[in-house]
Amino acid sequence: MAEPADELGIEEYYRSFSAGATLYYAGAPADELYLIRDGRVRLLKRYRGLERSMGLFASGDLVGEEALIPGSHRTATAQAIEPVTALVVDGDTFRSLVRHRPEVGEGVMQQLVVRLRRAEEQIENFLLPDPTIRVLNTLLHAVEASPDGPLQLSPLELSTRTALELDRVKAVVRQLQDRGYLTVGDQTITIGDASALRQLHDLLTLKEDVRHGLSCR
Repeated sequence: MAEPADELGIEEYYRSFSAGATLYYAGAPADELYLIRDGRVRLLKRYRGLERSMGLFASGDLVGEEALIPGSHRTATAQAIEPVTALVVDGDTFRSLVRHRPEVGEGVMQQLVVRLRRAEEQIENFLLPDPTIRVLNTLLHAVEASPDGPLQLSPLELSTRTALELDRVKAVVRQLQDRGYLTVGDQTITIGDASALRQLHDLLTLKEDVRHGLSCR
């Protein structure tokens, strides 16, 4: 049984990864999990010969939680997209850490709830054929989760959550900015009038429904 991380000295569990480094590969045994302190990590999964981004994680986020299940394997590849420092521990050590620091376990539970909501959002987006509606759908979800201040959304994260290519996402965001629906900062998006964005979403959805209805006749 692993000793509690606090007794062993938690600093010795931290590892550093350079930008572009792979933390683990899809299909490999899940022996360790990673609690990110600095930097960003994305999860990649190959689908029909193409590598798709399945999630983007930053400081305070947990990745590789499959390691909590004995005998499990990685479901995706984790890659550092910038220099990353992370707490890297096996399942037993992480459980010991949670017992001694309950706030860590509470934070993980909150993350899992957010991931479940993001998964539902991605399923919605897969069912939406129009790229603009996908982006609007994700932006509106983000506004509901963080109604005050700018949204902490990078183009890469928006690409992941909409299941669209990065260039397509950038084009849609640029069109929305040109029409005054939002402004784009450094890794942030500010929406001045969420109700106007909702009206645009509903209008485009109605047009798509009408188009689909006519094509089925």
